[in-house]
Amino acid sequence: MTQLQRGEKRKLADLNLGPVLNVTVTHDLPGADVSVLGLSEDRRLQDDRYFVFYNQLRSPADEIVLSSSGNTSTFRVDLSRLPAGVRRLVFVATHDDQPFSRLGTLTLTLGDGSPRATVTLSGRDFAQERAVMLAEVYQHSGEWRVSHVGQGFSGGLQALLESFGGEAVSSPAAPAAPSAPPVTPPPPASGTSTGSFSSPGAVPPPSPSVSPSPSPSGWSGSGAGSVSGAIGNEPTYTVDQFVNRTREADRPGDVFELENSKMLEVKVRGRVWSKLGAMVAFKGNLSFRREGMLEGGIMKALVRAVSKEMEPLAKIEGQGVCYLADQGKEITVIRLAGDAFNVNGSSLLAFEDSVQHEITMMRRVAGMMAGGLFSVRVRGSGHVAIVSHGKPLTLRVTPNEPVFTDPNATIGWSDRLQPQLRVDSSLRSIFGRGGGETYQMVFQGDGFVVVQPYEELERSGGSHSSGGSIGEIFD
Repeated sequence: MTQLQRGEKRKLADLNLGPVLNVTVTHDLPGADVSVLGLSEDRRLQDDRYFVFYNQLRSPADEIVLSSSGNTSTFRVDLSRLPAGVRRLVFVATHDDQPFSRLGTLTLTLGDGSPRATVTLSGRDFAQERAVMLAEVYQHSGEWRVSHVGQGFSGGLQALLESFGGEAVSSPAAPAAPSAPPVTPPPPASGTSTGSFSSPGAVPPPSPSVSPSPSPSGWSGSGAGSVSGAIGNEPTYTVDQFVNRTREADRPGDVFELENSKMLEVKVRGRVWSKLGAMVAFKGNLSFRREGMLEGGIMKALVRAVSKEMEPLAKIEGQGVCYLADQGKEITVIRLAGDAFNVNGSSLLAFEDSVQHEITMMRRVAGMMAGGLFSVRVRGSGHVAIVSHGKPLTLRVTPNEPVFTDPNATIGWSDRLQPQLRVDSSLRSIFGRGGGETYQMVFQGDGFVVVQPYEELERSGGSHSSGGSIGEIFD
């Protein structure tokens, strides 16, 4: 059985799945409801009869049938019988008043009699989100695929439905028998932007995670931002989701889509930025150019030369599709929805042209290490892809429980956190008899921090050294 990572997408055919599916969701959060929304290609809920939930257990022609027992819900789906207007099925979990941070574990399994793929989420992926998009089964280029979304909405069911052009009833109806009449279709919402999926502790948040994002996603988290995490559902996590995924109008997968956990597909329609040397293949009319040292202005060039936090970027321009990877590292897609996220420069793989980036020095750290300690702050709206050695772990940070990390294993953190650097200057460390962790990053406040199961070796002249010379700007 395949374990899908947040934001990962797979073709159903590659999972040996046909058009008839059993989608089973099991959780341990009392009072949570599981449902599925049948959406159009542009992610709109155009027919309320394809919103299958506890009070409407089947679609008009039984293409989707829901059965529940305790905390387990099973959907029997026949993709071949869905009407032409339903091209996406989004599986969601909602709660009237409890946030999903109180969740222990939730598992979604796809199968056809035998389990083929699974999606797993836990309470640490969320903060105050009361609605979570779990996974999406959708048609792309004539093939059905599945995507692990993991995006949360702090506004609950109402916010989730509105993102798809629907609306929730003012008060939830009590559970009814299967024969209960279907819910009356709500009038189409005017002026409502198209919803999209997107990062614990950011992670994971998907509050819309998006949206908050700060909040994915990845990763979500309430105090974190939302990452959107993931994508393509892109895997995309908004900052809150990288936390949780975001509630953007773009459709997941339109730009960034994970072909697998180590390969990113980018649909270029204009310009996208990537780490230099990350392209492994492409189709279409695309050009690849190294970013000019003065392209972002003289101040950005000066900061980059001194900090050496970021490797040079490549501009990918034109119309086509390219595939990116970085030495077999795991890729996570975060969707920013007007929020920001701090990331280690070596962990930044690619981002949309709508996302702004800047190198920043951590406060209260300058002078503690030669050249200070720098990070890259990405902000705005759009997708960001980051890489890690192994699967990343997002840790929640609260005012009463700070988190300490090794700088060389730290990938990123939510925008609201201002890490400090602690130096272990004891004689045991000086003479090599300590634990080996001379420097530790301290995160205090409300948010999240992401680490990897690997310590990056310092680069010569890297961000932890004295930096480069200003003359290098003109090399």
